[in-house]
Amino acid sequence: MKVQPSDIKSILLAAVLTVVGAQSKAADQVIDDQEILNIENLYKIPSVRKTDPKPVEAKTPSTSATTESVNTVTPPADINTMPVETVKVPEQKIENLTDLNKLSAFREVSVIQKKYLPKTERFQLYTGAGMTTNSPWFLNLGVKINLAYHFTESFGVELTSMFLTNSERQVAKEIRENNGVQAEKFVNTKSYVGADLMWVPIYGKLTLLNNSIIPFDMYFAAGGGTSSTNSQEGSVPTIHVATGQTFAITKSIAFRWDYSWSMFSATPVDSGTTKASKNSYNDLILTAGLSFFFPEAKYR
Repeated sequence: MKVQPSDIKSILLAAVLTVVGAQSKAADQVIDDQEILNIENLYKIPSVRKTDPKPVEAKTPSTSATTESVNTVTPPADINTMPVETVKVPEQKIENLTDLNKLSAFREVSVIQKKYLPKTERFQLYTGAGMTTNSPWFLNLGVKINLAYHFTESFGVELTSMFLTNSERQVAKEIRENNGVQAEKFVNTKSYVGADLMWVPIYGKLTLLNNSIIPFDMYFAAGGGTSSTNSQEGSVPTIHVATGQTFAITKSIAFRWDYSWSMFSATPVDSGTTKASKNSYNDLILTAGLSFFFPEAKYR
Protein backbone atom coordinates (compact mmCIF):
# COMPACT_ATOMS: atom_id res chain seq x y z
CA MET A 1 0.00 0.00 0.00
CA LYS A 2 1.45 3.31 -1.02
CA VAL A 3 1.35 6.02 1.60
CA GLN A 4 0.68 9.47 0.38
CA PRO A 5 2.49 12.48 1.84
CA SER A 6 -0.82 14.00 2.87
CA ASP A 7 -1.61 10.95 4.97
CA ILE A 8 1.71 11.24 6.82
CA LYS A 9 0.96 14.88 7.67
CA SER A 10 -2.47 13.90 9.01
CA ILE A 11 -0.99 11.16 11.21
CA LEU A 12 1.68 13.50 12.65
CA LEU A 13 -0.88 16.22 13.29
CA ALA A 14 -3.14 13.78 15.17
CA ALA A 15 -0.20 12.57 17.28
CA VAL A 16 0.79 16.13 18.21
CA LEU A 17 -2.78 16.96 19.18
CA THR A 18 -2.99 13.85 21.34
CA VAL A 19 0.23 14.72 23.23
CA VAL A 20 -0.83 18.35 23.76
CA GLY A 21 -4.26 17.27 25.03
CA ALA A 22 -2.67 14.86 27.52
CA GLN A 23 -0.35 17.57 28.85
CA SER A 24 -3.28 20.02 29.22
CA LYS A 25 -5.29 17.49 31.20
CA ALA A 26 -2.30 16.82 33.47
CA ALA A 27 -1.87 20.56 34.13
CA ASP A 28 -5.58 20.96 34.96
CA GLN A 29 -5.39 18.02 37.37
CA VAL A 30 -2.41 19.59 39.17
CA ILE A 31 -4.32 22.88 39.60
CA ASP A 32 -7.37 21.05 40.97
CA ASP A 33 -5.23 19.14 43.47
CA GLN A 34 -3.55 22.38 44.58
CA GLU A 35 -6.92 24.04 45.29
CA ILE A 36 -8.00 21.06 47.40
CA LEU A 37 -4.81 21.32 49.47
CA ASN A 38 -5.34 25.05 50.01
CA ILE A 39 -8.88 24.49 51.29
CA GLU A 40 -7.70 21.77 53.72
CA ASN A 41 -4.95 24.03 55.08
CA LEU A 42 -7.48 26.79 55.60
CA TYR A 43 -9.50 24.65 58.00
CA LYS A 44 -6.37 23.53 59.84
CA ILE A 45 -5.42 27.11 60.86
CA PRO A 46 -6.08 27.71 64.61
CA SER A 47 -8.56 30.46 65.54
CA VAL A 48 -7.01 33.78 66.48
CA ARG A 49 -8.63 36.64 68.38
CA LYS A 50 -10.02 39.21 66.08
CA THR A 51 -7.53 42.06 65.86
CA ASP A 52 -5.95 43.83 62.92
CA PRO A 53 -3.99 40.99 61.29
CA LYS A 54 -1.51 41.58 58.53
CA PRO A 55 -2.68 40.84 55.01
CA VAL A 56 -2.59 37.19 54.06
CA GLU A 57 0.02 36.47 51.43
CA ALA A 58 -0.58 33.60 49.07
CA LYS A 59 1.49 32.37 46.16
CA THR A 60 -0.15 31.61 42.91
CA PRO A 61 -0.16 27.88 42.40
CA SER A 62 1.97 26.63 39.49
CA THR A 63 1.75 23.57 37.35
CA SER A 64 4.91 22.16 38.92
CA ALA A 65 4.42 19.14 41.17
CA THR A 66 6.91 20.56 43.70
CA THR A 67 4.87 23.75 44.32
CA GLU A 68 4.02 24.21 48.03
CA SER A 69 0.84 25.75 49.35
CA VAL A 70 1.36 29.12 51.02
CA ASN A 71 -1.69 30.33 52.90
CA THR A 72 -0.61 31.48 56.35
CA VAL A 73 -1.82 34.00 58.91
CA THR A 74 0.71 36.18 60.72
CA PRO A 75 -0.08 36.56 64.48
CA PRO A 76 0.05 40.04 66.08
CA ALA A 77 3.56 41.25 66.70
CA ASP A 78 2.79 42.78 70.11
CA ILE A 79 0.72 40.88 72.66
CA ASN A 80 -0.34 44.17 74.25
CA THR A 81 -2.41 44.93 71.16
CA MET A 82 -4.60 41.90 71.80
CA PRO A 83 -8.00 42.69 73.37
CA VAL A 84 -8.42 41.98 77.09
CA GLU A 85 -11.57 40.28 78.30
CA THR A 86 -13.19 42.00 81.31
CA VAL A 87 -14.43 39.65 84.01
CA LYS A 88 -17.27 41.05 86.10
CA VAL A 89 -16.65 40.54 89.80
CA PRO A 90 -19.85 39.92 91.79
CA GLU A 91 -20.64 42.60 94.34
CA GLN A 92 -19.94 41.70 97.94
CA LYS A 93 -22.53 42.52 100.61
CA ILE A 94 -20.93 44.25 103.59
CA GLU A 95 -22.66 43.60 106.90
CA ASN A 96 -19.82 43.66 109.45
CA LEU A 97 -16.45 45.39 109.75
CA THR A 98 -14.73 42.06 109.08
CA ASP A 99 -16.35 41.98 105.63
CA LEU A 100 -14.36 45.01 104.44
CA ASN A 101 -11.53 42.73 103.26
CA LYS A 102 -13.90 41.42 100.58
CA LEU A 103 -13.99 44.75 98.75
CA SER A 104 -12.23 44.97 95.40
CA ALA A 105 -9.50 47.58 95.15
CA PHE A 106 -10.43 50.76 93.24
CA ARG A 107 -13.95 49.40 92.63
CA GLU A 108 -15.84 49.70 95.90
CA VAL A 109 -15.49 52.29 98.66
CA SER A 110 -16.79 51.98 102.21
CA VAL A 111 -16.87 55.04 104.50
CA ILE A 112 -16.77 54.68 108.27
CA GLN A 113 -17.49 57.91 110.12
CA LYS A 114 -17.39 58.39 113.87
CA LYS A 115 -20.28 60.15 115.60
CA TYR A 116 -19.97 63.89 115.83
CA LEU A 117 -21.08 63.83 119.48
CA PRO A 118 -20.04 60.51 121.06
CA LYS A 119 -21.58 59.34 124.35
CA THR A 120 -19.60 56.24 125.32
CA GLU A 121 -18.15 56.53 128.87
CA ARG A 122 -19.36 60.12 129.20
CA PHE A 123 -21.73 61.88 131.58
CA GLN A 124 -24.72 63.89 130.39
CA LEU A 125 -26.18 66.71 132.47
CA TYR A 126 -29.60 67.81 131.26
CA THR A 127 -31.49 70.87 132.47
CA GLY A 128 -34.79 71.87 130.96
CA ALA A 129 -38.05 73.65 131.62
CA GLY A 130 -41.46 72.09 131.04
CA MET A 131 -45.04 71.61 132.05
CA THR A 132 -47.67 68.97 132.68
CA THR A 133 -49.83 68.50 129.58
CA ASN A 134 -52.77 66.50 130.97
CA SER A 135 -53.87 68.27 134.16
CA PRO A 136 -57.37 69.79 133.81
CA TRP A 137 -57.34 71.58 137.18
CA PHE A 138 -53.83 72.95 137.61
CA LEU A 139 -51.20 74.61 135.51
CA ASN A 140 -48.04 72.71 136.45
CA LEU A 141 -44.81 74.40 135.41
CA GLY A 142 -41.42 73.16 136.47
CA VAL A 143 -37.76 72.38 135.98
CA LYS A 144 -36.17 69.03 135.15
CA ILE A 145 -32.61 68.09 136.08
CA ASN A 146 -31.14 64.76 134.91
CA LEU A 147 -27.69 63.21 135.20
CA ALA A 148 -26.87 60.23 132.97
CA TYR A 149 -23.86 58.00 132.39
CA HIS A 150 -23.53 56.20 129.04
CA PHE A 151 -21.79 52.83 129.07
CA THR A 152 -21.96 52.59 125.27
CA GLU A 153 -23.52 54.56 122.43
CA SER A 154 -26.75 52.58 122.92
CA PHE A 155 -27.13 52.02 126.68
CA GLY A 156 -26.86 54.09 129.84
CA VAL A 157 -28.46 54.91 133.19
CA GLU A 158 -30.00 58.24 134.21
CA LEU A 159 -31.00 59.85 137.48
CA THR A 160 -34.00 62.09 136.86
CA SER A 161 -35.75 64.73 138.95
CA MET A 162 -38.68 67.05 138.28
CA PHE A 163 -39.93 69.96 140.41
CA LEU A 164 -43.38 71.44 139.67
CA THR A 165 -45.38 74.47 140.72
CA ASN A 166 -49.18 74.26 140.92
CA SER A 167 -51.58 77.06 140.08
CA GLU A 168 -55.33 76.77 139.58
CA ARG A 169 -56.80 76.91 136.12
CA GLN A 170 -60.04 78.83 135.45
CA VAL A 171 -62.06 75.60 135.55
CA ALA A 172 -60.88 74.89 139.11
CA LYS A 173 -62.02 78.33 140.22
CA GLU A 174 -65.44 77.80 138.66
CA ILE A 175 -65.85 74.47 140.47
CA ARG A 176 -65.05 76.12 143.81
CA GLU A 177 -67.43 79.02 143.24
CA ASN A 178 -70.34 77.07 141.71
CA ASN A 179 -70.14 73.71 143.47
CA GLY A 180 -68.19 74.42 146.61
CA VAL A 181 -65.56 71.82 145.72
CA GLN A 182 -62.05 72.67 146.79
CA ALA A 183 -59.58 72.13 143.99
CA GLU A 184 -56.91 71.32 146.55
CA LYS A 185 -58.76 68.05 147.14
CA PHE A 186 -57.60 66.79 143.72
CA VAL A 187 -54.26 64.97 143.71
CA ASN A 188 -51.42 66.80 142.00
CA THR A 189 -47.71 66.16 141.80
CA LYS A 190 -45.15 68.44 143.42
CA SER A 191 -41.94 66.63 142.47
CA TYR A 192 -40.50 63.36 141.21
CA VAL A 193 -37.14 61.65 141.78
CA GLY A 194 -36.11 58.35 140.19
CA ALA A 195 -33.75 56.38 137.95
CA ASP A 196 -34.12 55.06 134.40
CA LEU A 197 -32.38 52.69 132.04
CA MET A 198 -31.74 54.46 128.72
CA TRP A 199 -31.70 52.84 125.28
CA VAL A 200 -30.62 54.82 122.21
CA PRO A 201 -31.47 52.72 119.10
CA ILE A 202 -31.88 55.51 116.52
CA TYR A 203 -29.14 57.75 115.16
CA GLY A 204 -29.36 60.03 112.14
CA LYS A 205 -28.67 63.41 110.57
CA LEU A 206 -30.87 66.32 109.52
CA THR A 207 -30.10 69.02 106.98
CA LEU A 208 -31.12 72.61 107.61
CA LEU A 209 -31.88 74.48 104.36
CA ASN A 210 -29.17 72.41 102.65
CA ASN A 211 -26.57 74.52 104.46
CA SER A 212 -25.75 72.53 107.59
CA ILE A 213 -26.05 68.99 108.91
CA ILE A 214 -27.34 68.33 112.44
CA PRO A 215 -26.63 64.88 113.97
CA PHE A 216 -29.32 63.57 116.31
CA ASP A 217 -30.36 60.47 118.19
CA MET A 218 -33.60 59.24 119.71
CA TYR A 219 -33.79 57.46 123.06
CA PHE A 220 -36.25 55.52 125.19
CA ALA A 221 -36.11 55.25 128.99
CA ALA A 222 -37.90 53.22 131.63
CA GLY A 223 -37.58 53.03 135.40
CA GLY A 224 -39.19 54.12 138.61
CA GLY A 225 -38.99 56.40 141.61
CA THR A 226 -41.04 58.39 144.07
CA SER A 227 -43.53 61.22 143.50
CA SER A 228 -44.32 63.83 146.14
CA THR A 229 -48.03 64.66 146.02
CA ASN A 230 -50.73 66.43 148.04
CA SER A 231 -52.42 63.06 148.71
CA GLN A 232 -52.91 61.36 152.09
CA GLU A 233 -49.79 59.24 151.48
CA GLY A 234 -47.60 62.20 150.57
CA SER A 235 -44.85 60.30 148.69
CA VAL A 236 -45.98 57.41 146.50
CA PRO A 237 -44.11 54.83 144.35
CA THR A 238 -44.11 55.80 140.68
CA ILE A 239 -43.50 54.03 137.39
CA HIS A 240 -41.71 56.24 134.87
CA VAL A 241 -41.19 55.92 131.10
CA ALA A 242 -39.86 58.55 128.71
CA THR A 243 -38.71 59.25 125.18
CA GLY A 244 -36.96 62.13 123.49
CA GLN A 245 -34.26 63.35 121.12
CA THR A 246 -30.91 65.11 121.37
CA PHE A 247 -29.61 67.37 118.58
CA ALA A 248 -25.87 68.04 118.59
CA ILE A 249 -24.80 71.71 118.68
CA THR A 250 -21.13 71.13 119.44
CA LYS A 251 -19.09 68.08 120.44
CA SER A 252 -20.13 68.62 124.07
CA ILE A 253 -23.48 70.48 123.93
CA ALA A 254 -26.83 69.34 122.54
CA PHE A 255 -30.43 70.51 122.49
CA ARG A 256 -32.78 67.94 124.05
CA TRP A 257 -36.50 67.51 124.40
CA ASP A 258 -38.07 64.92 126.72
CA TYR A 259 -41.61 63.62 127.09
CA SER A 260 -42.23 61.49 130.19
CA TRP A 261 -45.15 59.54 131.64
CA SER A 262 -45.45 59.00 135.40
CA MET A 263 -48.01 56.59 136.85
CA PHE A 264 -48.86 56.19 140.52
CA SER A 265 -51.74 55.41 142.92
CA ALA A 266 -52.76 57.80 145.70
CA THR A 267 -55.62 58.65 148.02
CA PRO A 268 -57.07 62.19 147.86
CA VAL A 269 -57.50 64.19 151.04
CA ASP A 270 -60.86 63.37 152.69
CA SER A 271 -63.46 66.00 151.79
CA GLY A 272 -65.43 65.37 154.95
CA THR A 273 -68.64 64.29 153.21
CA THR A 274 -67.52 61.05 151.64
CA LYS A 275 -64.64 58.75 152.41
CA ALA A 276 -61.90 59.08 149.77
CA SER A 277 -60.65 55.99 147.97
CA LYS A 278 -57.32 55.23 146.34
CA ASN A 279 -57.12 55.94 142.61
CA SER A 280 -54.60 55.82 139.79
CA TYR A 281 -53.09 59.04 138.42
CA ASN A 282 -50.93 59.96 135.44
CA ASP A 283 -48.63 62.87 134.68
CA LEU A 284 -47.56 63.62 131.12
CA ILE A 285 -44.69 66.10 131.28
CA LEU A 286 -42.97 67.78 128.33
CA THR A 287 -39.60 69.49 128.85
CA ALA A 288 -36.93 71.03 126.63
CA GLY A 289 -33.44 72.32 127.36
CA LEU A 290 -29.71 71.71 126.95
CA SER A 291 -27.51 68.69 127.61
CA PHE A 292 -23.83 68.99 128.52
CA PHE A 293 -21.49 66.03 127.91
CA PHE A 294 -18.25 65.51 129.85
CA PRO A 295 -15.41 64.63 129.99
CA GLU A 296 -14.06 65.25 126.47
CA ALA A 297 -14.29 62.22 124.16
CA LYS A 298 -11.05 60.18 124.10
CA TYR A 299 -10.70 59.80 120.34
CA ARG A 300 -11.36 63.44 119.41
